[in-house]
Amino acid sequence: MLKKILLFILALLVVIIGIMTFKTLTFKSKQPHVAAIKPVEISEQSVVNFQNAIRIKTVSYEDASMVDTAQFAANLKFMETTYPNLNKTLKREVISKYSLLYTWPGKNPSLKPVVLMGHMDVVPVEEASQSKWKADPFGGEIKQDTIWGRGATDDKITVITIMEAVEKLVSEGFQPEQTIYLAFGHDEEISGKEGASKISALLKSRGVKAEFVMDEGGLMIDGIVKDKTIALVGTAEKGYLSIDLEVNAEGGHSSAPGKESAIDILIASVSKIRNHPFKSSFTTPTLELVEYLGPEMSPFLKTVFANKWITKPLIQKEYEKTDRGAAQFHTTIAPTILKSGFKDNVIPTVATATINFRILPGETPETVLEHVKAAVNDPRVKITPRIESQANPSKISSTQAKGFQAIANANRQLNPDIPVSPFLLIAVTDSRYYADITENIYRYVPAKLIGYHDINERIAVKDYKGAIAFYYQLIKNLNEIK
Repeated sequence: MLKKILLFILALLVVIIGIMTFKTLTFKSKQPHVAAIKPVEISEQSVVNFQNAIRIKTVSYEDASMVDTAQFAANLKFMETTYPNLNKTLKREVISKYSLLYTWPGKNPSLKPVVLMGHMDVVPVEEASQSKWKADPFGGEIKQDTIWGRGATDDKITVITIMEAVEKLVSEGFQPEQTIYLAFGHDEEISGKEGASKISALLKSRGVKAEFVMDEGGLMIDGIVKDKTIALVGTAEKGYLSIDLEVNAEGGHSSAPGKESAIDILIASVSKIRNHPFKSSFTTPTLELVEYLGPEMSPFLKTVFANKWITKPLIQKEYEKTDRGAAQFHTTIAPTILKSGFKDNVIPTVATATINFRILPGETPETVLEHVKAAVNDPRVKITPRIESQANPSKISSTQAKGFQAIANANRQLNPDIPVSPFLLIAVTDSRYYADITENIYRYVPAKLIGYHDINERIAVKDYKGAIAFYYQLIKNLNEIK
């Protein structure tokens, strides 16, 4: 009997090894087969233009009274005067005072148009962090072949590189086959409701159905595959929800505290939520990331990625070693605001907290709210979702569609050693407003970016020039889409 069991186990192992070997040998690269080309030459004036764009302080604040509207008006003037050929050729519309929509008519009106988008506003620079900056955050300085300042990565890099590419193409007499829209919002950092939302609504009212939309989100990044840079193109993004917790309880003098204060109840509730994580899941973009990057890895890792039917837990465990990797598999829970008390010897009667959730595809703000209520399970805690701070996860865009293929082709033409891969963007972008006018939205900035919303935001001059070359080639490639 034992001999039969051992023979069965041996046979099973042989079968498993055979299947794994077959899957590894047939695990072929998904990278497009295109000839490498020399990037178009980018002038130093293009660099100066980017420096000047960074110097315009288009800072968004939640408090509208703090917004310097003169800077936003100056930005509109800059966009008009810096790119004269573009502004002569494309139709220019100002939306909600400070956002821009350009229409570049195509030769063939029967083809679906393309929307290239970005945002012109930036986040503030925290007063306490000023001394930590190695360059003026609004100086657009160049140090060590790197351009420094707000907007260098988020997101004037997208807006200006698109404008530079289109200006060059227009100057050369190029006209696209399909109409191309350039859509640049002015309030992405505070929700995009006056910018991207209004632009997309306008396009929808005109009956626009786009082949694809391209926004910020993905980037070129090191560290995912050993000794390789990877181009990550977001084919979906997580949803968003903020929930407020409020506890009202008896206060009093701190010399005679009761068994539980409002603070105690609140902290316990936050802990309950944190200690009840959401179930993990392999979403389509993450599975596709495995399929696109696996063939580019070492023989051992290629075997692991080729056989996700049996190695999924191992792959997930490896990626969950980093916070960003773990966020690919879970709806995340992040307490962001805690408020209570006003004097050190007074027990407060009210304590509040705000928790932010980034929602995995397959879940919704409603399911997250139910999860939170079940975890807290305490009638003393008032749980209120912020209506203005919620969004469903996006639809998942196809890697087989023309848009993804055009992006991948342009990237490989210019960077033949950099594999392209879909992935799930764990943040939220303005592109969510365009879901009604297209089936496919891609999120990608063709450069290495440093300092999102952080001190010392910057981009290498060569990466800035490379991004212009990418958009130049992408737009030319669109003429091949039929």
